[in-house]
Amino acid sequence: MDQKKIGSFIAARRKDICLTQSQLAEKLGITDKAVSKWENGKSMPDLSLFRPLCGLLQITLNELLSGEFISDENLKEKSDQVLFDVVTNWLGTDQWERKTQASVPVVLKLKHICRRYETESTSTTALKDVSFTVAKGNFVGIMGASGSGKTTLLNIIATMDKATNGQIELNGQNVGALSENDLARFRREHLGFIFQEYNLLDTLTVYENIALALTLKQLPKENINPTILDLAAQLEISEILHKFPYEISGGQRQRCACARAIATNPDLILADEPTGALDSVSAKQLLETFVMLCRKYDATILMVTHDALSASYCDSILFLQDGEIKASLVREQENKHAFFSKILETMGKIAGGVTYVP
Repeated sequence: MDQKKIGSFIAARRKDICLTQSQLAEKLGITDKAVSKWENGKSMPDLSLFRPLCGLLQITLNELLSGEFISDENLKEKSDQVLFDVVTNWLGTDQWERKTQASVPVVLKLKHICRRYETESTSTTALKDVSFTVAKGNFVGIMGASGSGKTTLLNIIATMDKATNGQIELNGQNVGALSENDLARFRREHLGFIFQEYNLLDTLTVYENIALALTLKQLPKENINPTILDLAAQLEISEILHKFPYEISGGQRQRCACARAIATNPDLILADEPTGALDSVSAKQLLETFVMLCRKYDATILMVTHDALSASYCDSILFLQDGEIKASLVREQENKHAFFSKILETMGKIAGGVTYVP
């Protein structure tokens, strides 16, 4: 995409409909400075502003992203190019190499998991015979529409819910055999969590939020400070360690949540729609952070998402529909853009009633 061309187009359309920069900014709920940066080609509108901006400027999304009016005869060709440019700009064109270790230990193993909810008059099956494994150091995505069973599956793995049938093993330990008294300690010692809404304590600084997790894990006091400082440097949050969560941006809060999750060296990190409350730039940074955690710290991450762009950062993906795994994809030696195309193709086949599990 030509950022300067798009900026000039926004400026011209704003003037055509007799709006000042201040008026456009007010209608979009942003600052005058942001509009000025767009029009000077220094930045792009956030994804969440694309549609309202198009409505105010009386243009189509394709016209906004191409920076010009599109005639009917050129619409299809131009639209395809715009989509390609947007996806490439967000995902990049990096080449990716799959891990080649001869033997990677399995961290998580699900065997024939079923979950039914019973009432006096009805029986609802949320999960049907779900089985899969997750190897150490992998970044695995679970995709599916609302009602597909994603949240139920995540809750069962997190030990917040219990399967009706089947077995879950984490590092060889049968989770279902744990007593209620042991589950809290198990979650604290073996699982890390990253939520859409961050779940940081507002009364504690960023440093204290991370330190609390390490204290609960009973890490020796002399190891807490160097652990936090090392993670903060890796996640680029060193300068905000002594700020409170309400004083920093959503993207920074989510990176703090990552630091808290990885600090205790859990066997598995569970991420529930972690990019849902973030703008596009912060979402991209978070996903790149996940990849770094897997590569550098050998973290194992299981992420629930409905977003194909976010899923493109994963090593592999499971597709849930009506409580069943309908398909799976493993990323080979290909860039994120190529993997994104495979994800869309798989989603299309599932929507069309085609079930396959490679």
